[in-house]
Amino acid sequence: MSTQPTILVVDDERELADLYAMWVDGEYEVLTAYDGRSALGAMSPAVDVVLLDRHMPDLTGDEVLERIRAAGHDCWVIMVTAVDPGLDIVELDIDDYVTKPVTRTQLTRIIESLRVQAKFSNDGRRELAALSNKMETLEDEQSVDELEETEAYRQLESDLTELSDSLVEE
Repeated sequence: MSTQPTILVVDDERELADLYAMWVDGEYEVLTAYDGRSALGAMSPAVDVVLLDRHMPDLTGDEVLERIRAAGHDCWVIMVTAVDPGLDIVELDIDDYVTKPVTRTQLTRIIESLRVQAKFSNDGRRELAALSNKMETLEDEQSVDELEETEAYRQLESDLTELSDSLVEE
């Protein structure tokens, strides 16, 4: 039995899924799924990280994510997608959001960052990192002035501040 973390790569573009799998193979146990249903079939408590495409023909990444969480899987989920992020990502139970094209360095850096954060996952820091990643993703795509006019962004800011304050008080 391997002690390496397990990554499930999910993308309907086979070449991309295989490329991402190749990039992380050796450092991780790698599973690959080319559609949402196969991804759900490959899910198990052994999966530590899911690299999840958002647009797939059978089930969307959002639907796969919902089902993963509904089944009680507490793995890290990184959306790796060509879909530009909108305010809807605030509601997604993800740990990070990356817009394609993604480089090997970028992808491995995100995964390694999550592994480091995993050491603190029981004290609210995981949620803090997820909120911070969402805010950074949105700010990379839109101006802060525009974002601040939206309720979703203001709520994200509020949640981030509240959680950050509670962690400082501990």
